[in-house]
Amino acid sequence: MLINKKFVPRHQKTFALCHWVNAFAFFMLFLTALPLYADTFRFMYDIFGDKTLMYAHRVFGVIFIATPIIGFFIAREGYLTMIKEVFRFGAKDMEFMQKFPIELMGKDPHMPPQGFYNGGEKMNIALQLALALVIAISGVILWMGDSILPATITALAIPVHSIAAVVCFAAALGHIYLAAGVNPDSLHGMKDGTIKASYAAHHHGAWVNELIAQGVVTREEIEQAEKEDHH
Repeated sequence: MLINKKFVPRHQKTFALCHWVNAFAFFMLFLTALPLYADTFRFMYDIFGDKTLMYAHRVFGVIFIATPIIGFFIAREGYLTMIKEVFRFGAKDMEFMQKFPIELMGKDPHMPPQGFYNGGEKMNIALQLALALVIAISGVILWMGDSILPATITALAIPVHSIAAVVCFAAALGHIYLAAGVNPDSLHGMKDGTIKASYAAHHHGAWVNELIAQGVVTREEIEQAEKEDHH
């Protein structure tokens, strides 16, 4: 059954909470590290002090690493679905990626029905997971320092950590633009865990068909929601 005859349940609220906490921790990590890389932001040292920023960076680092771990306990279904979907990259996902630039230009390239996550979302998730792992491991190495690990390892961890963080930040900006600017309806799923049935039918048709087959919603409900949304 649709929620309020309009929305399809999509994400656990605890999963959405973990998403926002993890995102906040990442951006705070990026912010607290900026004075190390750009003189423009060295004023932050004058305001907060270099040690304060260092400690804050470590605190947010712990939050960044701990959030998905805790998430496996409080939002297991969401995390398991995400991981399973990433490893289900097939022909329809490849077709989606090929046609996506056309959709970005405002045209309808007739995308193949997508599952819970579309091909673009799967690529972004895979990239973010890989980068997060690199950031976490290299960050722990830098935290341990030369007193525990060989200097060659910590020296290598510095550029690896920095490059991974920059790429991850760029990917995050792209993710925000696509979610908030191109497909704002998708952002609703990270607010209360639901998305419009009309949006789900158009962007995640294969997943909606699964919901119908499972008896979660009916085809009539979806079609009625689409009609009302188009009026």
